[in-house]
Amino acid sequence: MLEVERNIIFNKAGGNAGKTSYSYKLSLPADAIEALGATPEDRGVIMRIEEGKIIIEKA
Repeated sequence: MLEVERNIIFNKAGGNAGKTSYSYKLSLPADAIEALGATPEDRGVIMRIEEGKIIIEKA
């Protein structure tokens, strides 16, 4: 099992978004993407939140 600690990236949303709006990103290591089997052509994933955990699976 691969386990890494990451920080969430907070960006102020632009355009017509409210002044307190943010967008969020999370950087994933290349090994994790390769383990999912994702490619630039086949990049669909299913994300769900269960019991305080974010779970990402290949679509």
